[in-house]
Amino acid sequence: MNRIVQRIALLVVLLQATAATAEETATLKATFRYLGRPPTVQPITPHLDRQFCGSVPIPDARLIVHGDHHGIKNVVVYVYTGRRGTVLPERERRPETKVLAIKHCRFDPHILLAQKGDTLRVEDHDPVGHNANLQFFNNAPLGFTRPVGAAWQRTLDESEPAPVPIGCNIHPWMNAYLLVLDHRLAGISDGDGRLKITGLPVGQKIVFRAFHESARVKEVVVDATAETWEGSKFERVLQAGVNDLGVIGIPASAFTIDRRLDGKAGEK
Repeated sequence: MNRIVQRIALLVVLLQATAATAEETATLKATFRYLGRPPTVQPITPHLDRQFCGSVPIPDARLIVHGDHHGIKNVVVYVYTGRRGTVLPERERRPETKVLAIKHCRFDPHILLAQKGDTLRVEDHDPVGHNANLQFFNNAPLGFTRPVGAAWQRTLDESEPAPVPIGCNIHPWMNAYLLVLDHRLAGISDGDGRLKITGLPVGQKIVFRAFHESARVKEVVVDATAETWEGSKFERVLQAGVNDLGVIGIPASAFTIDRRLDGKAGEK
């Protein structure tokens, strides 16, 4: 009887180990830094609804660089599944509601990640009128003006090939981005330039794409080694556990931000 119990216990352990191996995933980590002296980016000076919009400082979010170590905020990295991209296994989709808030005459968050099938909900917390204009490629174009304080939502029926700009036609300095993917394997760098993506497949070539709204992410330096990311894409084969790419430097020459974004938002 003891031998039977021991064999059953051993079988259970083997089955658990097999299941754990089958479910192994990888985590990608990286830290993005600005190579060179970052430009001075001044806060935005609104020229409309000044009494309210000017009551709280509005940062120019097109380029945010940490003052000490030059970490770059809002670099997006995601698994690219387009032409010649990564083929991902089918996964159960659990739709979520992604909230884009309008607060103090700016969109929050500045970059919003979503998956096909999610619901986009826009919540307006300001006492002045706004609109949200999204020029989708695959989803139906969206540009709406709602009563002050009114919320609005819609389903994102299709994935998008690149981040979609979001603008306000009333207050032209307001801008943000929405990236709609057919998966959730994406990350955004924080205020220190650090980025993390979890749940990645192990042992297969994965094509990643990087995005920053003010830079062409092509010539980079990965842990002191120069690399060229054609089409802002790079490839890696990941092992189970944490895969740290280290510091990824983006040279100053890659950035196109050379003017202040003021309330008129189109004048140099």
